[in-house]
Amino acid sequence: MFPSICLVLGGETLRLETLLEWWKEKNADFSSRLIIVLDCENALPWVKDVRRVGDIFVAVQGAKLAKEVNIEEADLPQLGDFTKDWVEYNCNLDNSISWSDKGRTVTAIYGISKSWSDYTLHLPTGSDVAKHWMLYFPRITYPLIHLADWCGGLNLFWVCNVCFRCFKRLKMRWFPPTVLDTGQGFKLVKS
Repeated sequence: MFPSICLVLGGETLRLETLLEWWKEKNADFSSRLIIVLDCENALPWVKDVRRVGDIFVAVQGAKLAKEVNIEEADLPQLGDFTKDWVEYNCNLDNSISWSDKGRTVTAIYGISKSWSDYTLHLPTGSDVAKHWMLYFPRITYPLIHLADWCGGLNLFWVCNVCFRCFKRLKMRWFPPTVLDTGQGFKLVKS
């Protein structure tokens, strides 16, 4: 899959392919997303290669350290600077971090898998709704829930859904946003 892309951790290497296989093993029965945050010197290959992953929902948020820095104007970038800024950006609404500043010594990059935009949170099934209805509403209203469940199951606009999903994938591939809200309380960013 990605034979040359790896991280060295205490003498051992961790490949993106290995990490994704572990994720598939542990989350085979669930629809969940994997978000990897890399604050290292060579995050760019992982960011580029995650864009080729098609079967799982995965994103890589990484950093690029400036190669040349005017020491009189800014400090040398160090590992950990990106994580500090990224956490501050996501946790503090009143932050002053601007990822688009030209003089930044640490810039942000992210990549998402092909199917990232297809992700939806788990919605209740028809039986979940029926159980809830039976617990909290009078018995005379039960036919309403069966009618609503039947109408929802028709899925008359499935062609529109397929077209819309393809459009969202193309939009994310060709015009990725500078700030991508994950819907989980934090954002992926690029400079």
